Amino acid sequence: MCGWFFQPHIIILQKIKDCIILKNTIKPNVIDLIRIEKSDMASKIFREERLRMIMEMVYKKKKVFVKELADEFEKSSSSIRLDLAELEARGFINRTHGGAILADMVNNTYVVDKKFLHLREETAKAEKQRIGKAVIELINDGDSIMIDGGSTTYYVAQNLNTKRGLTIITTSFYLLPVLLEISDAKIYLTGGLIHRDFEDLIGDISIDSIRRFKPDCVIMGIDGMSIKNGFTSTESSMKQIKKQMKSVGGKTIVVADSTKIGKVSLHHVLEINDVYAVVTDTGAPQEFIQSFNGFDTKLILA
Repeated sequence: MCGWFFQPHIIILQKIKDCIILKNTIKPNVIDLIRIEKSDMASKIFREERLRMIMEMVYKKKKVFVKELADEFEKSSSSIRLDLAELEARGFINRTHGGAILADMVNNTYVVDKKFLHLREETAKAEKQRIGKAVIELINDGDSIMIDGGSTTYYVAQNLNTKRGLTIITTSFYLLPVLLEISDAKIYLTGGLIHRDFEDLIGDISIDSIRRFKPDCVIMGIDGMSIKNGFTSTESSMKQIKKQMKSVGGKTIVVADSTKIGKVSLHHVLEINDVYAVVTDTGAPQEFIQSFNGFDTKLILA
């Protein structure tokens, strides 16, 4: 937090942490202050965040230019070209002279962001309820389970009370009230930074906490899944949590309703063959179902 102190015709920006000190600046100019603040914010944007923001711009405008991106993010043209090259390598854009356009396949498949969790809970509700019940068949009494937050994992959590003696580790305080109703379960909530939109815990503290466990089963939701691109997430922070969950667990089960099939988000999480099972609903396209003949991964239709 920067402290701003004004004197007649002088502005002093007191340095706290990484703030810049300006002295003897004649007549404070609001535009200059905005530029300073914008510059400070731009410098703190991680690359994955910048890629997501660039992708959102391309998705909305259908085309962008290197110069406008360089100005927007206060990066060199060469840095922006590297960002565009990375997005092209992921299949999201096609580079053009001086800029980029949205790749043809992305128009109907790309997931930019997600609605608030409580709204998603009502989307495809019947399908998610069936998925929640089907997952329970893959769990045994006495198992240790790690589960992340989401509208589909919410319905999984509602059915965990049919099993006895579970140990449940979750990153989601949204699921916590449901899990607390399981009287004989041991429940661990990872620490971490609160992601307000997803009501999940993220960041280094959460990842360090996840590393402490070796659960029998990992259950996770996902934003997009396709045979070509595997499982993808809209958020870099959530991608890191999901990858860490997979690395510590036994069998990994991905739960997602069929509207997620064929959708692609910016951040790759896992390949289809990296998980033990995918549980979705009977609305899954036949092409997707038949593709599982080439995988060791189980496909369960609820």
